[in-house]
Amino acid sequence: MATWVKICGVTRADDARAAFDAGADAIGINFWPGSRRFCGVEAARDIVEAAGPESLVFGVFVDASREDVLRTVRETGLSGVQLHGGQGPDEACDWGLPTILAVAANSREAVVRAVRERKEAAAREADAYRLLIDHVSGGGSGLTVDDSLLEGVDLRDAVLAGGLTPQNVAARVACLRPFGVDVAGGVESAPGIKDARAVAAFVRAARSADAG
Repeated sequence: MATWVKICGVTRADDARAAFDAGADAIGINFWPGSRRFCGVEAARDIVEAAGPESLVFGVFVDASREDVLRTVRETGLSGVQLHGGQGPDEACDWGLPTILAVAANSREAVVRAVRERKEAAAREADAYRLLIDHVSGGGSGLTVDDSLLEGVDLRDAVLAGGLTPQNVAARVACLRPFGVDVAGGVESAPGIKDARAVAAFVRAARSADAG
């Protein structure tokens, strides 16, 4: 199966179109005000419209209440939610939309536990959340997760993030075999400004390891 690819931190409609034209499976729009890639509701609505009704567009939220997340979904037309911060498996259930739960790789034990909890959730419900494993510094840090925290862990149901670029993603996919990969800063010319050529190169590189 082809590696699933998500381009995160999209702030412009043109960049959304470029991501999907390059073959990305999904994009992410960041609603955390502290992010350099923060996007307001009006701009997010334009991005969702530009992406098209069949495109998978995640809203990225940090410690937001369910009420706030659902209100943003209604106002923008998002088709998925991505949760960061203190949320656990229970908070990642019952959204009625594709859901990603981000986990900071602060230890091998934390990663193994998160993978186990996701498998348990999948055994209970067919549309369980997808796990995203990121560097402990958080989304957009540009830092790569230490291999010692991931080697030997079954990542077939997980999305790998953290410091990925067109230059290193193929090797990371070949070594760790995740379900998918997520990139923000690694395909930008400036925070929130995607480089279309880098996006296309990232998608190609991520998928180049599939036959290995």
